[in-house]
Amino acid sequence: MRVIYVDVDSLRPDHTEPYGYRRKITPNLQEFAREAVIFDRYYCSDSPCMPSRAALSSGQFGITNGVIGHFGRASRFRFPDENVHPEDRPLLGGHLYRHGIYTASVSCFAERHLTYWFLGNFRESLKPTLSMGNDEDAADVNEAAISWIRRHALEDNWFLHVNYWDPHTDYVEPREWLERAAEAGPPPGWPDDDAIASHREVYGARSAMDLHEVAGERSPTPDTMPDAIETRDDFVKLVNGYDGEILYWDHHFGRLLGALDELGILEETAIIVSADHVESMGENGSYAEHQLATEPTHRVPLIVRWPGLTENLEDDRRRCNALLYNLDLGPTLCELLDVPVPEGWHGESFAPAVRGRPVEGRSHLILSHGAHSYQRAVRTRNHLYVRTLHPGCFRSEPEQLFDITEDPYLTRNVLAESPGVADRAKVLLSEWWHEHAGFPGASPDPMQATLDVGPTFQFKPAEYMEHLRNTGRKHFALDLQERLGRSRSSVSQG
Repeated sequence: MRVIYVDVDSLRPDHTEPYGYRRKITPNLQEFAREAVIFDRYYCSDSPCMPSRAALSSGQFGITNGVIGHFGRASRFRFPDENVHPEDRPLLGGHLYRHGIYTASVSCFAERHLTYWFLGNFRESLKPTLSMGNDEDAADVNEAAISWIRRHALEDNWFLHVNYWDPHTDYVEPREWLERAAEAGPPPGWPDDDAIASHREVYGARSAMDLHEVAGERSPTPDTMPDAIETRDDFVKLVNGYDGEILYWDHHFGRLLGALDELGILEETAIIVSADHVESMGENGSYAEHQLATEPTHRVPLIVRWPGLTENLEDDRRRCNALLYNLDLGPTLCELLDVPVPEGWHGESFAPAVRGRPVEGRSHLILSHGAHSYQRAVRTRNHLYVRTLHPGCFRSEPEQLFDITEDPYLTRNVLAESPGVADRAKVLLSEWWHEHAGFPGASPDPMQATLDVGPTFQFKPAEYMEHLRNTGRKHFALDLQERLGRSRSSVSQG
C-alpha cells in the first residue's frame, strides 16, 4: 500500500467544507472527502508544533517523551538510555520501515525547530526550500513532493509525509487568493462587535490589542492582517487572510491529487489529511495563534481515504464522532497495514472507523501545552476544564471550565456553576498524571521540571510587562505580575 500523510500546519477543521464551513474555500478537500471518513473529535494530545509531532512520532504523551514545548528543557526529546530504540516504543516511521514500508518526508520541520529526532522516522528526508524564515510556499512543497512521487510511482509499500506550512501565520498568500476567499461566502459571525470589545480586557501576545509579537509591532502583512483587532472589520481582514491561505493550500492539494491521477495511482493510494495543531480566531481573546490547551488549538482535522475501505461507505458511516488523540493514528496505521502495534505506545487503534464501523473512542482526553503558556486540560464529551500552571504573557485564569456544547467559543467560565464537573475533571487529570509520572521509577514530568528551573517562552513576560506599562496599561502589567507570582507556588498535578 502507498500512503501519503498530508500534514497541514494550523488548518482549522471548521474552516473547511467537510466540516461545514460556509465559505467555499476547500473545493479539492471537499471532493476528496466524498470517498473518505471524516473524524469530528480528533485532538493533538500536546501542542503546538513540536509537542504534537513528538506525540505522533513517539506514540507517547509529552509527559513521557519529554517534549511539551518549543524551548529549553520543555523541548528535550527523551532518547533511550540504551542508545537504541526499544522494540516496545519505537518511532512510528522507524517502526514502519522496519516492517517493509519505505518512509520519506517532504518538510522543513526538523530544521525549523531543531527536531532532528524527527528524521528518525524516515529513510529519506527532503527539505523543499532553503528557507529558515518559516515561509515555505505550497508550490515549493508540491514541487518536491510530486517529484518524489514520480520517481516512486511504480513502487509499492511506501509512506510519504508531506508537510505544508500554509496556512500558518503570518498570512502571506498572493493577493488574488485573499480576494477569492473574501468572495467565497460570508465570514464567521463570531466574534461580533461586543465580543471584540470585551477582548480589550484580555492582554497577551497575539491578543486583540497586541496582535503582533509583544511590543506593539505593526503588521508584517497589512493586506492580510491588521495591526490590531479593534473592530469587526479588523477581524474580517484577519479571517480573510487566514481563509485565503487555506484556499491557496487547497489549490495545491488539488494539484497533488492531480499528479497522482496523472500517474494512475490516485485510486490505489491511501491519503490522510490532518494538522499538527490549529489557530485561535478570537476564542479566549487569542487571535491567529496557538497558545493555550483549548479547543481551538487542539481539535485538528482528520480525513482518511483508504482504497478498498472508504470508497463505497454509506454517508452515515463516513463520520466518526469518537474522542480520539493524534497519537492513536500510529496504531491505526499499523492495523491497516498489517504491522504489529508496539506495546509501549499510548495510542489505541481506530481502524474500525476507517472501515465504516463504530468505535468507542476515549471517555475523555488530556491536553497539554507548554510553549506560550503552561496548561493542562481535560476534554470530555461536553466540557473542557483548563488548569494554568504558568500563564506566560497571556491573561489566563488558574482554572476554567467551559460547556463547549452550549458555548463553542469559550466565552463563559462556568467553574463556579458546575463544581461537580470541575471536580471530576481534576480527578481525571490527577489519575492521568499518576499513571504517567507519579509512580516509582517514572520519568519526571517535563512540565513540572521546566517550571522548577524556570520556563522559557516564545514571548518573554518581563519584556511584555514593560510594553504594557509603556502603552498606558500599567494595571495589566500589575495583574500579570501577580499571576506570575502565583505560578511559582506548588504546581503538583496530584
